[in-house]
Amino acid sequence: MGALVGDIRYAARVLAKNPVFTAVAVLTLALGIGANTAIFTLLDQVLLRLLPVKEPQHLTLLTMRGRHYGSNWGGNAISYPMFRDFQSHNEVFEGMFCRFPTHVSVTFNGRAERDAAELVSGTYFNVLGVGMALGRGFTPGVDKVAEGAPYVVLSYSFWKQRFGGDPAILGKTLTVNKNDMTVIGVAQAGFEGVELGYSPELFIPVMMQKEVLIVPNDMLTDRRSRWVNAFGRLKPGVSMKQAKASLQPFMHAMLEDEVKQAAFAHASTYDREQFLKCYIDLLPGSQGRSYFRRELSTPLWVLMAITGMVLLITCANMANLLLARASGRQKEIAVRLAVGASRGKIVRQLLVETLFLSSLGGLAGLALAYVADKALMAIYLPADSSGLSISAAPDLRILLFTLAVTIATGIAFGLVPALRTTRPDIARTLKDQAGAVLGGGHGGLRRSLVVAQVSLSLLLLIGAGLFLRTLRNLSNLGPGFPVERLIGFTIDPSLNGYSTERMKTFYQQLTDSLKNIPGVQSVGLAGVRILEDNEWDSSMTVEGYNPANPDDRAEPYMNMISPNYFATLGVPIVLGRDFTPDDNREIKKGPQPDDWTPTAVMINEKFARKYFPGQNPVGRHLGFGSDPGTRTDMEIIGVVKDIKYTNLRDEIPPQAYIPYLGAHFLSDMTVYLRTAYDPDQVMSEVRTKVHALDAGLPIYAVRTTETQLSNSLSTERMIASLSTVFGFLATLLAAIGLYGVMAYSVAMRKREIGIRMALGAEPSKVVRMVMNDVLLLVAIGVGVGVPAAIALMRMVATQLYGLSAHDPLTLALATGALALIACLAGYLPALRASRLDPMVALRYE
Repeated sequence: MGALVGDIRYAARVLAKNPVFTAVAVLTLALGIGANTAIFTLLDQVLLRLLPVKEPQHLTLLTMRGRHYGSNWGGNAISYPMFRDFQSHNEVFEGMFCRFPTHVSVTFNGRAERDAAELVSGTYFNVLGVGMALGRGFTPGVDKVAEGAPYVVLSYSFWKQRFGGDPAILGKTLTVNKNDMTVIGVAQAGFEGVELGYSPELFIPVMMQKEVLIVPNDMLTDRRSRWVNAFGRLKPGVSMKQAKASLQPFMHAMLEDEVKQAAFAHASTYDREQFLKCYIDLLPGSQGRSYFRRELSTPLWVLMAITGMVLLITCANMANLLLARASGRQKEIAVRLAVGASRGKIVRQLLVETLFLSSLGGLAGLALAYVADKALMAIYLPADSSGLSISAAPDLRILLFTLAVTIATGIAFGLVPALRTTRPDIARTLKDQAGAVLGGGHGGLRRSLVVAQVSLSLLLLIGAGLFLRTLRNLSNLGPGFPVERLIGFTIDPSLNGYSTERMKTFYQQLTDSLKNIPGVQSVGLAGVRILEDNEWDSSMTVEGYNPANPDDRAEPYMNMISPNYFATLGVPIVLGRDFTPDDNREIKKGPQPDDWTPTAVMINEKFARKYFPGQNPVGRHLGFGSDPGTRTDMEIIGVVKDIKYTNLRDEIPPQAYIPYLGAHFLSDMTVYLRTAYDPDQVMSEVRTKVHALDAGLPIYAVRTTETQLSNSLSTERMIASLSTVFGFLATLLAAIGLYGVMAYSVAMRKREIGIRMALGAEPSKVVRMVMNDVLLLVAIGVGVGVPAAIALMRMVATQLYGLSAHDPLTLALATGALALIACLAGYLPALRASRLDPMVALRYE
């Protein structure tokens, strides 16, 4: 231990005597280590962390595979009756729970707001093993009676922020969607639900579904509606494979029973057969469920790989820097060896120096990572992404990662130089003969490191080019309508107890009121906010269309809109007409409470081309559903230009639009306004108009469509910008490394160059001689880098848009840029060599 302490003190003194070298090395290492730490911090919290619950590795998520007959409310969902059946008839789970995310209107002490909530079964907290910071949680008893559990558990963060951490909140009444509910507990700190990107502020018993979800049917008894996410905790010793096999027979029995029920009375033989092929699947539940995690998985791994390559380039550059620095320490090392110091002791001393240097870089990198993560979240996360809990502050896991990277980096760039510099020619060194330490094979090592840097830099530049062009392609693509001065906000009167008819009156009043605001040119409403990955699709029967394959039936994406919606968006009607307030009729088409349909419908060009090729679709008819004998009561009154629906990347799907005034059920709507001025100038007046109609009705998700599109490309922008920054950094490091090698090479060949010039060699020939070496290194690096880039970029082809992973233009531009920078870096030593004084050079050594 004493020897190690002595080595550390000696290393500190040596580095302090060389402040410029130390500063350059620490800055280089900080960039490499900091970049890796910053991206790992995001990757760890988004992709690697398990739920903060009891033994999360034993949790599984149930999902139904196959062709469902009915409605779907999101991925990995099953019906509530199916959940209860599995809960009562299984031998593989210690316990099960279900949940459904939603939003509610909450009023307390006269203040109304819209908050994130989660409907959960009474077993939710017990199965997860989540304790209470205050009060108590739900028990299985709350699942016994529908509408019989008007209770609320608050999240810890919501309790702190909304109620100031007041323990007196227990027993108080909150008004949730006009229903009084009693606060009985506060969940433990740190628990933010089971879905990354969605942090519920209130937990409400699922038996209160009718009060929380404003829908026309009873979701607790409807087997045709898949809506809850069901989780199970495996019994000790039971694997997921065993559990899945155990559940299948009961699953099949359920399906056999369901097809005999009245809901299947009009189903086709094909639909019945496909439904009976459904099966239950089990997914790992240790991380909960998250669309957000799946969306960011590939981008974050790509960025982690990029920063890893930057770190490799950093190590290669530092190794070259140490090899160059060792030439100034050759006499010191030779003297120590000559007086009896062992090679192992000197190697240890040099490694301690590099690890000390790496530690300084690691500390600086940790600080840089914190600042970088704060900036990344501020720039690339939408302002309304409050449901995503990501911290930039390093915790123990991040500190351990940084420590591991720091040690690995120190050894990676320090070991080989330490071994090489402790093998000098002692006699020549003590005589001050140049090249005694770093001659021979060291030049080959340094050149190999430069080739590796060039190859990795080219790979990063090609990746950056592909990602930048993808971002440009998506940005130029556009949604199919002008987005300038178009603003949208969402409002939901149903949460305040409005009936459907009252909502229709309210929306018409709101539209008329907003039209009177100075600067507002047009107002339109939509049930689905487009370009935000929302989706509502429905099977349909098309008059005169009889597909040979049942899977080719019409399933357009739907929207429920107001008159003037297309005019507000700037989407032209190419055939027929727009909806008017008179398109408010609806027809009863079946025995179920929700079997109503409007009498008018509009479609897009894609729908018309696919189902009415070469025909005029105006005047033809559609019907909801695909069962044999489905009535087609909706008349097509117009065809509109194709526009994007879910996001910019997706292909434009067949779309159908129904009038909200002819709908039997309404809930939230997005209000779009086209303004003549800056949209921010009219929003205060918009809030005033809404407040005048209903002071207790909050509006939310207020943003321009330009902001909305920018948010939708945040992932692509993050990858493009960060890969560009890292590519530039890698190229700069490679150029520095190439400059160092060529400068050292010129120094080693000083006598040779002097002789050549004394014999009459022109300076241009000297430049050409040095540049030939530069071009050779660059050519080898390019020869390795281009094939590697083509192979590796295929792995991220799904992140590209409008170009292939081996796009020739990108390859050419990246190669040309790197070659130019490398040649500039090599030209400086070449120019210096051409200006050598032959007499000075001949006296070298």
